Amino acid sequence: MRRALALEPMPAARPRPLALALCLTALACASRAPGPAPEATPPPSSTRLDQTAPTAARAGAEADAPTPAAPSQAADRPGKLLIYSAITGHVALDDAGAAAQDPTLSPAQREVARTSEIESEIEGELERQEQIQVDEQTRQKAPPPPAPAPEDSGRLEAAEAPPDRELPAELFTQERVSIAPGEWGNTNPIEVLRRTLDADRNGHPEEIRYSDPGSGKLLRVEQDLDFDGTMDSWKTYADGTLSVRLRDENGDGKADVWERYGNGRLTQVASDRDHDGVRDLFLRYQGNDLVERLEDANDDGAIDVVVTYQARQRVKSEEDETHNGAMDTWTTFAVVDGKEVVARVARDSRDEGKPDVFESYETAGGETRLMRREEDLNRDGKIDVVSVYDRKGRLVQRAISDDALAPL
Repeated sequence: MRRALALEPMPAARPRPLALALCLTALACASRAPGPAPEATPPPSSTRLDQTAPTAARAGAEADAPTPAAPSQAADRPGKLLIYSAITGHVALDDAGAAAQDPTLSPAQREVARTSEIESEIEGELERQEQIQVDEQTRQKAPPPPAPAPEDSGRLEAAEAPPDRELPAELFTQERVSIAPGEWGNTNPIEVLRRTLDADRNGHPEEIRYSDPGSGKLLRVEQDLDFDGTMDSWKTYADGTLSVRLRDENGDGKADVWERYGNGRLTQVASDRDHDGVRDLFLRYQGNDLVERLEDANDDGAIDVVVTYQARQRVKSEEDETHNGAMDTWTTFAVVDGKEVVARVARDSRDEGKPDVFESYETAGGETRLMRREEDLNRDGKIDVVSVYDRKGRLVQRAISDDALAPL
């Protein structure tokens, strides 16, 4: 039956692990187990004591010996020692413990003292192991906020369309040419005016401009921006205004950056950053600001990172960390002291298409810390476990909403 979530302080009356319960049950059972039936006492004349000890010593030893009706507590000691060794990893020695060595105690009393010591050591070891587990599993801090990607840091603002240089007409050689169908994506031949600039007269022009013979408006411009003899920029115009620019950044003669412009500003960018022929980064602008970045992090042709921006700051991101085609991590960002920080992270820990772990973070003094984790362990859409952490990353509260989900 489901219980309402109720956070309780962790230090108060924390339930023992199942291991402790099993150990204490085993100890209780061992204590109640009957000892072996006492062997028949041999005639006094046949005992080693009768043969080697004086009468007074023999009388004192007999007085200390347990009566046959009460079996020695040593009978349950092997079980306790076995549990002790299993829990602590140590072997209990007969001479361990000050109380167990006290010569003023009878053997039965020493055995009781040693059993008590073993039980205390078992409980202490269980507490230590439980604390280690808590420290290792719950001392978690938020990862540092992801640094802006190089593409973002310089492109949060939409760039203006690059202007064409004002150059004297006499620097160009001019001719009228026909552009064949398909050469520019055109279905019919296009008559254009081509003007070529070869300033050093080496046969490798630095710039070629194509314009409409009637209106004089630019249609296309090809440029060699690094003056290595190979064109590395191709610009297309609509009604005389730049609309598309392709760039070759690695000098292999092929475009690896595709830019689209509108109203005199950059609106979209696609890039092949590793020059393998696959476009792996996409930027989208609205007005003057970057609003979305999409990334193919592993070059498989599928988008696995989507980041959304507002006012040139990240507000959320989605990521497919396992690269299986489905988003599995959702991050919400906030701005603290002018810096982007992680505020909340939702994770799909089982790759089932919806989040089941929710983490809340707090930033203070320049450090981002995990403060709260909520988990839907049985995937029913309801939170089953809530964990709360202090500013040092230590677990201070935990609540479980269903007894069936209580950790064993």
